[in-house]
Amino acid sequence: SFLLVPMSLPFLWLMFFWKRGITMYDHAVFSLYALSFMALLVIVVSLLGMAGLSAAAGILVCVAPPIHMFVQLRGAYRLRKRSALWRTIVLLFVSLGVFVLYLLTILTLSVAM
Repeated sequence: SFLLVPMSLPFLWLMFFWKRGITMYDHAVFSLYALSFMALLVIVVSLLGMAGLSAAAGILVCVAPPIHMFVQLRGAYRLRKRSALWRTIVLLFVSLGVFVLYLLTILTLSVAM
């Protein structure tokens, strides 16, 4: 899953390239923190599913990532609500694209071996 970090850095850079004081290091930390949250979310959702609370798990999967992205963007980059909101929407689509690219990379590597 650490392959997701370098894959997502260019997109984060594109959202902030005009802001001074934000470096690739900041984006890398942001990405690692987001990956950690998503890993913990997968664990919680799995446990909820095993406990028979699949409806709660489904709601959590849909609601938690956008809320976390919004709060994380506001805190990490010191953004206003409006700025964090449009970046959250962009980041949701970028995350989906990067995840598909990640899956295709893993599939290609597994077939090539």
